[in-house]
Amino acid sequence: MASSSSANTPPALLEATRNSTGTWQDDFQALFDDAKDRYPDVVWELLNDEDDKSKGVEEVWGHKAIVYARAPPTFQARYFQFRPPPATSPLPYSSSPTGTLPAQSALSLTLGVDFGAISRSPSPFRVPSPSPSINNGPLLRLTTSINPTLFSNELEYLYTGKGFGEAFEFLFDTTETREEGDGAEARIDKLRKDLVFMWRSRLYSDVRIALTGNFSSTNHDNTTAIFSSHRFILVSRSPYFCTQLLQWGVKPTPGEPLTLNLPSPPFTPASLHFTLGFIYTGTLIFSHRTFDLDTSFHIMRSATYLSIDTLYDEIQARIVQEMMHGLFHAFLEFSEYERITGGKWGTGGCRCRQCARRAPRVLEFALSEDVKNPHLERGARRALVGLFGEGWCNPEFARLPQKTRNSLLAGLAKRTTPMNVFPLLFASHTALAKIDGVIEPWADVAKEMTLAARKVIDDVICSQAEQCFEQGDWLTIMEADGARFEDGEKVEWVMESIRRGMNEKNAGTLYQILVSSILLRPHLTETGETMLSSTSHVRVQVEQTRMDLIRWLRRRWINVKQEGGFDNLDGWAVKEISHVDLKGIQEQKQKTRRPVHIQYEPPLCIAMWAERVEIL
Repeated sequence: MASSSSANTPPALLEATRNSTGTWQDDFQALFDDAKDRYPDVVWELLNDEDDKSKGVEEVWGHKAIVYARAPPTFQARYFQFRPPPATSPLPYSSSPTGTLPAQSALSLTLGVDFGAISRSPSPFRVPSPSPSINNGPLLRLTTSINPTLFSNELEYLYTGKGFGEAFEFLFDTTETREEGDGAEARIDKLRKDLVFMWRSRLYSDVRIALTGNFSSTNHDNTTAIFSSHRFILVSRSPYFCTQLLQWGVKPTPGEPLTLNLPSPPFTPASLHFTLGFIYTGTLIFSHRTFDLDTSFHIMRSATYLSIDTLYDEIQARIVQEMMHGLFHAFLEFSEYERITGGKWGTGGCRCRQCARRAPRVLEFALSEDVKNPHLERGARRALVGLFGEGWCNPEFARLPQKTRNSLLAGLAKRTTPMNVFPLLFASHTALAKIDGVIEPWADVAKEMTLAARKVIDDVICSQAEQCFEQGDWLTIMEADGARFEDGEKVEWVMESIRRGMNEKNAGTLYQILVSSILLRPHLTETGETMLSSTSHVRVQVEQTRMDLIRWLRRRWINVKQEGGFDNLDGWAVKEISHVDLKGIQEQKQKTRRPVHIQYEPPLCIAMWAERVEIL
């Protein structure tokens, strides 16, 4: 199952939470309207006035748990005069609902006692009994004389927080109370708190949900976690429970409480806790408890299993926006993503350490057979491409299947353009420096992937050198002319990339571009001067690479000619390559201890160029 909106753009967090609340309100309105068909345990027989006996007795159906949890003393004194059972527990289940079970959880699950209640802050409820009290008592009939419309409005407010109208004065006695309860947000908040109280106290609970599995990292024995709930809530909020309880008519074993068994996986005690809390309140933020990324994955799987689309959308949005800081605009299509990033690598998302370690887990989850979530997959892939470098230097990335890592490498290759090539090259060297000295197995995987990516980067620098050396990242280095300390290392990385990537087809072009685009690039303001000064460290490093290229070309002259490596060169470049006296330059360099610079001539005329081609 995917969410109802997954075929299109999923809702962002604000919209998702708004949808969750709206659907929750609609479901409770439907529960009130159809209470007679949803396990009611109380019915009011409303006697009409003496003046209107023709209408007879009108019945209004409801649920004791809602009335006891929600109704103020005024309402209960008038229409609910019987003694309810005491609340039995501050939690609706017998195991800890946190992401990691405490040490005593196995005992908690075995004995059915919530040991967590002992260590928590004082509760308004008593210490829980060994097992939840499941109420399967007979239908309660109450008779009262009141206008049916007025009473219905009062009861509707208890279910929905809306529609009380003129009934307000019957529900609240003082102006102060009215002011506190007025306003839609305040009423919704009050309704949620009351429903959490009803659930946590197991008030008139009539169904149990059982999970059996190994929920502890220290104890490998299977245990069972029991959650108490209300059938009328479950069937109103989940299509799965509606099918199980209403359509299939699941009934309890004689002498035992009704128990529904859910599989683990996909459920865990933590994910079921938050899922049930969402069912009752229409939000995942119903208590001070928080959930981690693994529990989020289980919540999403739980939403799929129970067919709760709003829960699916909300937890998906929380993963993207809260836990992954936007996950590189996962909900945007490619064209829109390219528009806002301009195709520039490393932009469009968070590059923090937390996201780097979580992104592989999100991708692995999104690719799972029972998930197949295209939006999380898209965002995680963008994130991992954008996090190349240090972001690949972690065990989580190394644990990805080889096929998945190769697909990420292919994605990075598409992003390796002249505009991005230098930042990517620098990121690769940063990653290799971080991995160096790490002896754990994951480091070998990270190094192998980084080197494979660097080879792609080398190929782009050498095959599209002219465009690369016109990029702002490189021009900034040239304008600084070696004044910045970090530029020396960056230039060295670029020159090493040229040495690694040169071949018979591109070496001649590389020589020409090093000279024309770097060594002879004119100064921005000083006429007749080059951008790089004669004493520039950048010039020295580029000069060394130029000489290395000449040596390489001399040794492979025939092969380069056969591969067409000289075909598109300017005449002056061919002349220099074929006439430079390498030995003389080396001798002069040894004598002067200074770099030797060639005085470059302007391009040869067409006739001389034709003659040179003929000689070659």
